Amino acid sequence: MTDLYISKDNSSKKGKMFKVLIVLIVLVTLAALTLAVIAISSFVKANQVMEEEGSELSPFASNILPEYSRVSFQTLDGQLNLRGWWLYSQAEETIATVILVHGQGMNRLPFGLDSVELFDNLTEAGCAVLTFDLRNSAESDGELSSFGYMESEDVLAALAYVNTQTRSDQPIILYGIGSGTSAIMRSMTELSEIYALENNSNVNGQTELPHPDRISALILDTPARSSEDFIAASMAQEESIGRYFFPRTVPLAIRLSSGNKEKQDYLHYLSQLTLPVLLLGHERDSLLAERAYLPLWTERERIHPSLTETFKVKGSGHLTAYTSESSDYAMSIVDFINDWF
Repeated sequence: MTDLYISKDNSSKKGKMFKVLIVLIVLVTLAALTLAVIAISSFVKANQVMEEEGSELSPFASNILPEYSRVSFQTLDGQLNLRGWWLYSQAEETIATVILVHGQGMNRLPFGLDSVELFDNLTEAGCAVLTFDLRNSAESDGELSSFGYMESEDVLAALAYVNTQTRSDQPIILYGIGSGTSAIMRSMTELSEIYALENNSNVNGQTELPHPDRISALILDTPARSSEDFIAASMAQEESIGRYFFPRTVPLAIRLSSGNKEKQDYLHYLSQLTLPVLLLGHERDSLLAERAYLPLWTERERIHPSLTETFKVKGSGHLTAYTSESSDYAMSIVDFINDWF
């Protein structure tokens, strides 16, 4: 009788263990399937976002621009043609060249036809302006855009073009809007690395790119600490179930799809940069998380108060500082240029 009791007890234990094992297998399978669905849907969403083209150019814009020429230049790898306008200075002497870098979904007229008045202010202040369409925007080539990851290569191409069209001692001002600010800061780190490599290798080869010292000031409208902050903020607006995980997964998917670019946080970079910087935006950004933009402003002003100027529109908004207070916005830029050039 004892042997029979032990045998039934063992059989019962084995049955329980088998049931537990089945449950674990089911749970692991469901977890794996869930992760697979999240990964696939995130890459699908990333692809959709990257394929969205920038807004079309207004057909009437060229009729009301100050004196300009149409320009076209290639990315440094020769794969894409980027197109834009070169606006000539209206002053007797050109004091600097402004390269305008628009944000995701925009084009060389970042504020639509209202941009023309801003261009007038810049050229009357003595600046030449290169405003162009980033890849996958308006008239430029390309099928993907990436919130600044790949667009940094477009900024480098613009820098190379300006370097060949202007005097070597003429200052360059980089003016970014939205994710265009991330493209600018990434391009500046890449430019410094290019020159550092050339110096370390003792190569006397010529490059079309200007020396980093030629970049003399930054104008940043609504900067964030990284490209991922812009993507995450955009994904948080999703109405589907994806809003619960897209803000964390889609930024990674876009970064990987952009050539596995290095993730960069520009808080330390901008706070330590010893160049004049003008920060533009709203008191509170209505899209970006506070941690994504506020530390940039506070640290920059704390560490370099004499090199930093700011313009904040009261209240909340996102990339609407110019359209909200165009005259004061433009005046802050002109004053900044007059202060430093």
